[in-house]
Amino acid sequence: MANSSLSLNKISDYNWCIPWTGPVYLYGHLIPAIALFIFGVTFNPIALYYFSTSHYFRHKAYAYYFLAIATVDLVRLILWCLFLLLDYKILKFHFYSFECSVQTFSESVASSISAWLTVSLAVERCVAVSKPFETYTDKKGKHALIVISSVILASCAINSLLLWPGFYVQRVYVKEIRIIICNYNNPSMRNLTENNNTLILTSNIKRIYLMSIVIIRVAIPFMLLLLANIILLGSIRKNEKKSLIYGRTTFLRRHSSPPRITPMILFSSCILLLTISPRYLFQFYVNFFEESLNCSLIHFAPHLLKTLELFNYSLNVFVSVISGKQARHELHNMLLCRSKTLNLQFDGSLQQNSCLTFNNRSRHITYDQMNLTHTSLLPNNTNVD
Repeated sequence: MANSSLSLNKISDYNWCIPWTGPVYLYGHLIPAIALFIFGVTFNPIALYYFSTSHYFRHKAYAYYFLAIATVDLVRLILWCLFLLLDYKILKFHFYSFECSVQTFSESVASSISAWLTVSLAVERCVAVSKPFETYTDKKGKHALIVISSVILASCAINSLLLWPGFYVQRVYVKEIRIIICNYNNPSMRNLTENNNTLILTSNIKRIYLMSIVIIRVAIPFMLLLLANIILLGSIRKNEKKSLIYGRTTFLRRHSSPPRITPMILFSSCILLLTISPRYLFQFYVNFFEESLNCSLIHFAPHLLKTLELFNYSLNVFVSVISGKQARHELHNMLLCRSKTLNLQFDGSLQQNSCLTFNNRSRHITYDQMNLTHTSLLPNNTNVD
């Protein structure tokens, strides 16, 4: 599905591209997208479980950011599958006139939340890294929860005009390019007097609004993200020199172990920059230049760029977790621990574990308790003698 103000007659002029459109759609979008969907709906719930139970991330602002990003990614993948089933008529809902608005609104809100939460996460880390020897703390992540709630509400409010009745006037499935086009151009001046909504939202206003949304949810956050990553890398390099002076133990205690969290944020930022921005910059280009486009931009680019965007929602959190040494080992131990639950119960031994702890006080005596009992008996024995 794509926003467009182009004439449908211009789209069907590229006859030499039509034979290649089917293979590009099948092997460039549908099959990879299904694989990404399966992987995303499998790992994102695991990531939600990990960040909510992790000993290392518990009650930290970073955990709330990653939890929110994983939730948005999971919802976005489910919505993609839902609208795919609707496009293939597998699911039949009677909201045909609002399908373009609902789909565009959900995609826009998901990409906006994902981008701005990543920016907030990078800024949060920049503040912590730039002042490692000062007491900058976010107790129980209250500041992060406020930022996450504000980002979600602001994204929904900014994109709410897409749900305005009559914003999209035509929804057409173009078989030649295997894509659904939502056209926002008003059909004729005669129909303007019949609907008050179209009097307010003219074609130019809709075009300017769509371009401004792309700037708000893509251009501005990605520029801030690049700047935050540059500052983050510079601060880490500067603090590595300071750690040699003040001592690495004190530095790591104040700095919250930078080598463990910072790579997770950097990889998450890179994936977001490389996967989401191309599709929406392409939409900005189509809406800004209302003219005939190249064959590859019409027949091939929408499918490939949509697949590229799904990479973010499927692999972003996964790459972030495996890029952090502490998170990678903790998740690995957590998953292995769940498979050993029955063995630990039948052995009856007391073991410290990242997932499970067993307290059998009536049957087991720990090493510290044995030492305490031994030392308490010695004075009594000497007194008797």
